[in-house]
Amino acid sequence: MKESYPDEFCVSYKIKEMGYFLNLKWEDDHLTLKQFSNDHPGIQENITPIINEWVDFWHRMDEIEIWDWYDEYLMTCLDACREGDEWEIGIVFGDRRMESHGANSYPSTFREFVKSLEELTDFLIEFIHQD
Repeated sequence: MKESYPDEFCVSYKIKEMGYFLNLKWEDDHLTLKQFSNDHPGIQENITPIINEWVDFWHRMDEIEIWDWYDEYLMTCLDACREGDEWEIGIVFGDRRMESHGANSYPSTFREFVKSLEELTDFLIEFIHQD
């Protein structure tokens, strides 16, 4: 069931003031995760979700309508807020394609996307707006 694997998959997320950076990329037959922050040593590991985990992930992506996200979500911060985070996502899965990025702003289902990534990778992501 190789059709459950992504053709392309790259997620980058960073929080400037924390020196936090996460990169998750599909390479060959696995996800390569790189993460570091000012408070923790860097981590790099390969993650190989099983087919059923991918099937569940794609089903969840359909539910949160990731394929309909805008290309760009930006909120500039002058005096009203602090600079926060930046993110970029590029996914190609079969005939579906999605590229989106943002700074200090997100689609309404971004938190669900982060939670789905955590379930897929079994890895906690330091999302700036955690519950």
